[in-house]
Amino acid sequence: MVERSGYPAVIAEVEVLTPTLRKFVIAAQGTRFPAVSAGSHVVLGFGDASRRYKNAYSVVSATPDGRELSVIVRRAPQSRGGSVFLHDQAQDGTPVTVLSSANLFPVVKTARRHLMLSAGVGITPFLAHARALEAEGADYTLHHFCRPEEKPAFEALLATLPPGRIFIHDRPPEDAGMKERMAAEGIATHLYFCGPEGFMGWVEQAADALGFVAAKVHSEHFFVPEGGQPFTAVLARSGERIEVAGDETLLEALERSGVDAPCMCRGGACGACALEVLDGVPEHRDHVLSEQEKAEGRTILTCVSRARTDTLTLNL
Repeated sequence: MVERSGYPAVIAEVEVLTPTLRKFVIAAQGTRFPAVSAGSHVVLGFGDASRRYKNAYSVVSATPDGRELSVIVRRAPQSRGGSVFLHDQAQDGTPVTVLSSANLFPVVKTARRHLMLSAGVGITPFLAHARALEAEGADYTLHHFCRPEEKPAFEALLATLPPGRIFIHDRPPEDAGMKERMAAEGIATHLYFCGPEGFMGWVEQAADALGFVAAKVHSEHFFVPEGGQPFTAVLARSGERIEVAGDETLLEALERSGVDAPCMCRGGACGACALEVLDGVPEHRDHVLSEQEKAEGRTILTCVSRARTDTLTLNL
């Protein structure tokens, strides 16, 4: 992860893909961006005087010289503000900061075959993966699932890749015979998937039912944190009490109060933001902690999880 001050940049181009999908080209201003590999994401800082946002987005492409990178953002129907700001206010020249970069979703280089499944904006990491695998001459197939009205946009995004490896479906995976396709894969195939929560659950269940070995199943979860009941975070070391509003995350509340809280993906997928809970009951919403760890309630991922009690005391 890069230093917290980040890399200053501006939006150099905005491309409307569909009414709810836009591609943003981010151009470095001064210091070049660090090199990113297929599957990487960046955390972007942006906003205006009324509110600042820090959101993670998969990098769909990046120039070798580190001067530009591109992300695709869906306007979330229940947006907490970030996607709405980018769709409604961002334009050429809008300042942004690339706060960090990391790759939590690489392909397994030693795998003999790669089966990639995506839905909706979950296509973003696979746009980079497919190009990289094609350049390497690797054996891969990508199945993408989308709404019928969005199919032309995804066909355009994937047009440069061989049609024999790319399949775009405008119906649910169960209706497209995806389980049967998965069953036909060999034992050496590695499975990768990303998309909305319902889609993720379907693929997880199908892979489990078909006997896919856990070590060969890879996924990336980046869900918009949901709101909830307000609560108070108590910092044990200083005694400071921080009010967490219903429409902000615990991580955002800590940052708003000037606390240098650890973080990386901001989507409950990496575990970098984990803090020890000394008192109170967490409401876990992450994809990192084990069921036992969640039941013990001694750790919380601040980027997505909340509190079931009025207060939550943190070892911070």
